[in-house]
Amino acid sequence: MVSNAKPRTPTAPRRSQSGTQQRSRARVEATVLMSLRPLTRSELARVTRALAIEGLADLKPARVLLSKADAKRMALGRERPVKAQLASSTNAPLDGAELTRQATLQRALQDARVRGNALKEGLLAGPEMLSTAEMADRLGMSEEGVRLKRKRHELLGLEFPKRGIRYPSWQVVEGHQLIRDLPRVFAILGDDSWRIYRFLLQEHPELGGRRAIDELKRGRIENVLAAAQNMAAGAFS
Repeated sequence: MVSNAKPRTPTAPRRSQSGTQQRSRARVEATVLMSLRPLTRSELARVTRALAIEGLADLKPARVLLSKADAKRMALGRERPVKAQLASSTNAPLDGAELTRQATLQRALQDARVRGNALKEGLLAGPEMLSTAEMADRLGMSEEGVRLKRKRHELLGLEFPKRGIRYPSWQVVEGHQLIRDLPRVFAILGDDSWRIYRFLLQEHPELGGRRAIDELKRGRIENVLAAAQNMAAGAFS
């Protein structure tokens, strides 16, 4: 849920009210975009970024609790004042069913992280993954040169705590050269090396079902960049 709140002129208090009572009557009017399901932190961040791109940078994400009746009215687009409470408020204890649901979700997320970490470790242990020294030898340069190229996004290096940094050997082409235009892919998809890795090895409909890395090696950079743009746009859809 994303809101854009602004002060609203409070109703004039009766003379008998105390200062505390006067303040309690003040209200804040907000514009709320409602999701029909709870959004994760990542999804909230994506929504915020997408709105900011459209010039709505003053919209801030917030989780709120509504009654079932009010939530239904909002989902149906029926405008009327509703009471909402911040989900993080200690005054809104979760019932047993909600606690069970959240515990199940947390366990599922933890299991997914464990599986993801095991997959990453297995990938980095593969024979096609080179250490910094091995990549330096493959390219005929110093290890410092390899690290500099990684910093400039000219070379893809994958990092994992138990394995350190490993470099996929398939990014080295004939003549001890690296695939071209990798920095342009980073510029579109961001600094997440694992995301770049997945993008390069995925088969893309925009590329006729071929992998991005294979198209890069064929010099079809514009097609690859178009596929990267589509993936980047999909992060906000």
